[in-house]
Amino acid sequence: MPTRPSSPESTPPSAPMTVPSPTPGSPEGVTLVITERVHPEQVDAYEAWARGVHDLLDAHPGFQGLHVLRDRTAPLPEYITLLRFESQAALDAWRHSERYQLALRELPRFTATEVHYREAAGLEAWFDRPPGVRPPSFWKNVVVGFIGVYPLILLFSRLAAPFTVGWPWWAAIIPSAFLATVFLNWPVLPLLSRWLRGWLYPRQG
Repeated sequence: MPTRPSSPESTPPSAPMTVPSPTPGSPEGVTLVITERVHPEQVDAYEAWARGVHDLLDAHPGFQGLHVLRDRTAPLPEYITLLRFESQAALDAWRHSERYQLALRELPRFTATEVHYREAAGLEAWFDRPPGVRPPSFWKNVVVGFIGVYPLILLFSRLAAPFTVGWPWWAAIIPSAFLATVFLNWPVLPLLSRWLRGWLYPRQG
């Protein structure tokens, strides 16, 4: 993205960074959701920094994968990063690792607001909410989940039908249920939660 130089007067100082703290009693298998808003002129430098951190993660025991949602159209480009770990212990080890702590020292020069951290389990990670905003009501989460899963079940049931002829009914639904679960996690729920963000998190006065 083209960068625009800005004078010191027009660039607000980076907000203090909050280092993520552990959540007692988190279930096995956790996702760390990180929300960062970046100075527009620092986008390229921030993304280069983030790629370096992601390279460090690849070698960390218990790390399972990551996903980044980008919104460069906002006045302050926003990045929501989901880091998946197999256990709370693996996440805590990463959080306190020397390499990560060294990398965090560089982050304030890229960010325009305080970095927001949240731990989540399972599909809850995809319903990320902006800092300071109440989570969506249960019925809204149900509606989004239904909108995502119903077309997937229809699609994969139709595609799997030729291969499951003669199977017991309970076995015939296994392929479509498995594929629907995989695609619901990625990319369907991430996209739906982003497209419906204004409805999930209406502006609260």
